[in-house]
Amino acid sequence: MADHTTTIEPVTINAPATRVWEVLTDLEKYPDWNPFTVKAESTLQIGDPVVLTIPRNGKMETQTMVLEILDAPKLIAWRMPKMIHKKVFSAYRVQTIKEIDANSCIYETSDTFSGWIAGRIYKMTAGYVMDNLTATGEALKNEAEKTAAL
Repeated sequence: MADHTTTIEPVTINAPATRVWEVLTDLEKYPDWNPFTVKAESTLQIGDPVVLTIPRNGKMETQTMVLEILDAPKLIAWRMPKMIHKKVFSAYRVQTIKEIDANSCIYETSDTFSGWIAGRIYKMTAGYVMDNLTATGEALKNEAEKTAAL
């Protein structure tokens, strides 16, 4: 069983890492800037749900993940809860912010699918996921740079 990972090109953001982190973790404001996740709800407590609303094929899909890592202002990660069993299918998203200097940083994100049916799901969704993770990176950059200037 191989993992299938979609990773975007790193996005350089001309804003402090702490500002990028604030944008990334202010879930209430996702509808204002995030094209891939138009709504997100969570307490941001480890083990708690992260409920994501994602536009897909003209409809809104809701996905419930579980927050696994919250290491401010560097790393946030969530995982799809077990579907029958994690050997069948699992999805894991990691988002990192790496400080370059006081006024800039690099944002990276990836989705990893694993399990018996991961290859099939990856083939069906890899382009969609890549396009939307890339759009999210660019939107995060735009929002963080715009609000850092205020």
